[in-house]
Amino acid sequence: MTARGIFGGSFDPPHLGHITIAEHFIEELGLDIVTWIPANVPPHKDKDELSESHHRLAMVKLAIANNPAFEVSDIEINEDQPPWTIFLLRRFREMYPDDKLHLLIGGDSLAEFTTWRDYQKLWEIAEIDVALRPGWELFDTDPEVLENIRVIECPLIDISGTEIRDRARRGESIQGLVPESVREYIIENGLYSRW
Repeated sequence: MTARGIFGGSFDPPHLGHITIAEHFIEELGLDIVTWIPANVPPHKDKDELSESHHRLAMVKLAIANNPAFEVSDIEINEDQPPWTIFLLRRFREMYPDDKLHLLIGGDSLAEFTTWRDYQKLWEIAEIDVALRPGWELFDTDPEVLENIRVIECPLIDISGTEIRDRARRGESIQGLVPESVREYIIENGLYSRW
C-alpha cells in the first residue's frame, strides 16, 4: 500500500519552507510520495492577487524536480470543478483506491477548517495531518476537529509567499528563500515586479 501525501496550496511562489515541511511530513509519516497540487483559485484567496496558474504550476515543477518522492498534479488547475478539498480527496480516492491518503495542511488552516465544505467527511477519506510550528497552540480549534487530526511538529521556517512577493516587488533579493530554478523563473517571467 502506498502512503500518499496530498499537499495543496497556491504556491505563489513555492519556497524552501514548503519543501522543508513536505520533506518533514515524509519523514514523520513514512510517506512514499507527496503530490503537490497548485490550486486554481483557492476559495480563501482573491484571484487578482495570484499569479496565473500556469506560472505557479511551472514553478512547482522546478521546485520539486530534485526529489523523487515529490510529484506535481495539475488536477485543480485543469478540472472544471469548485476548488473544494472534499472534491479533491474524492477524486484521489477514485484514482488511487488502494493508497493510504494523507491530507497535509498547515496549522494556519485549522482556524478556518470548519468552514471548508463537508469538512467532517474529509477524515473519512484521508488522514488529516497538520504541520505546527514549535510553540504553536491550538486554543481555538474545534474539539471535534482536534479528535480527527494528527499534529506533526515541524521545524520553524520563517518564510512566506507574501514576503517573497514583496521583496521581489521592491527589487530585493529572494535568493535563499526559493530554489534557484524558481528564482530564475520569477526573474525571466517578470513575476511580482518589473525586473
